[in-house]
Amino acid sequence: MSGVITLIKKDHATLEAVFKKLESAEPDEIPNLLRQVNELLVPHSKAEEEVVYPAIKATVPDEQDDVDDGLEEHHHVEATLKQLLASDPGAPGVDGLIAAMIGEVRHHVEEEEEEILPAFAKAASNEQLSELGSQFTEAKDRALAQLGE
Repeated sequence: MSGVITLIKKDHATLEAVFKKLESAEPDEIPNLLRQVNELLVPHSKAEEEVVYPAIKATVPDEQDDVDDGLEEHHHVEATLKQLLASDPGAPGVDGLIAAMIGEVRHHVEEEEEEILPAFAKAASNEQLSELGSQFTEAKDRALAQLGE
């Protein structure tokens, strides 16, 4: 099993690939791409909140404020995504909402990958990162199953 940081970065890269498609999508392609974002982003966020963030807070107390900010960003992005999924893709303002959501996620990813995760990687043991990787994957699977219900 890969370490949790590798898994998180892999998710970020997969999400970025969908964002690139979304940015140049025709209106009829948008609903499917938004569903893909939802299926990638929501389980990822839930697994971070359940497994990774508590471990970071316990291991790197200096990162608590950044982790709390990340949590708020998750909730805001999920609310925006929910709104987009319920919108007509051709409606006025939808493209701006999509751009805002993508921008917020990219900002969040940058903070995680450049600040929070490197600090965590330094403080955590390889064993802890590997175990968290397993727990992260299980939590993502559970959250994805709940999405389908």
